[in-house]
Amino acid sequence: MDGVAHETDQVWSATVDHLRGMIDSGELPPGSRLPAERTLCEQLGISRGSLRQALRVLDSIGYVQIRAGSGTYVREQEAGPLSSWFSEHEQLVEKLFDLRAAVEPTLAERLARHHAPRVVQRLADNVAEMAAAAEAGDMLRVIATDAEFHRVIAGNAGNDDVADLLRSVLALVGEERRAALRLPGQIRKAVDEHRAILDAIRRSDAAAAREITLKHLLDAKTYAHDYASS
Repeated sequence: MDGVAHETDQVWSATVDHLRGMIDSGELPPGSRLPAERTLCEQLGISRGSLRQALRVLDSIGYVQIRAGSGTYVREQEAGPLSSWFSEHEQLVEKLFDLRAAVEPTLAERLARHHAPRVVQRLADNVAEMAAAAEAGDMLRVIATDAEFHRVIAGNAGNDDVADLLRSVLALVGEERRAALRLPGQIRKAVDEHRAILDAIRRSDAAAAREITLKHLLDAKTYAHDYASS
């Protein structure tokens, strides 16, 4: 079972890289609509499930935008100084972090109480991939693995209603995540804190999982606020 899950992870991860390449090369320019799911699946030789997972990741890192009933479109990439972006979007960033802080610590706590070995392994693989991407300077893979770490927790915490709410929130934070992880020192800090959350879940330490997750989010919000103010 774990082997199958890992193989599926590799498929959508490779699909993310392939679509990123098409966008970076200009084959899929900003504003363009991606081909229909069926067409992409045939072109890439993958299942619809793997494609949808890859598109969710690309959406979460601000590379594409999924519009219900319309399709998936390549986003215009943000330009200009990072400080200007935070100054212009400070209220939105704070609200999104507040929403996440109200939900994610509870999910991490629940997962620490009841988790399967395969879920812990997925989180461990994710942290290792994020650390490797950080070391390689692959910013987009860092952002994608960051999004997936939180999505795995949400999807396996045993509360479908709360997980659905969080997935809706996470769908809004593509640019926030891209910007926050570009702040000086934030990538290494995020990797270390994800590893600490993972360790708490692995130890079934629910209180620690909740506390570390909350601190992880509130610290990021404070840092973003301070950066914008400075």
